[in-house]
Amino acid sequence: MEVITGAILAGTLYDMLKSGISLTASNIKEKLQGWLIKDTVAIEIEKELNKLQISNDMSQSEILKKISVSSELVELIKEIKPNTTIVQSHSGTGDNIAGNKIINH
Repeated sequence: MEVITGAILAGTLYDMLKSGISLTASNIKEKLQGWLIKDTVAIEIEKELNKLQISNDMSQSEILKKISVSSELVELIKEIKPNTTIVQSHSGTGDNIAGNKIINH
């Protein structure tokens, strides 16, 4: 499992439950607005969370443990990616590369 993503999801779910926000696909997607998450993935996450019976009585670490043991949820978490924006300025000669550059000689 993407440990950081799983921990962020567990923390987000914990905060949602403590605030009285239900764990629906739209609420999850809204709370993870800094992350790229497809609607279909959010819906599947909602279904898996319902199966795990995550409740507001649980601690954040208990939620993370439940998430970690669900192979379906672990696979869905791999689909959540950080939303990155690259802003570049370039003047003159040379390359203007964002990300990895591979040069084959």
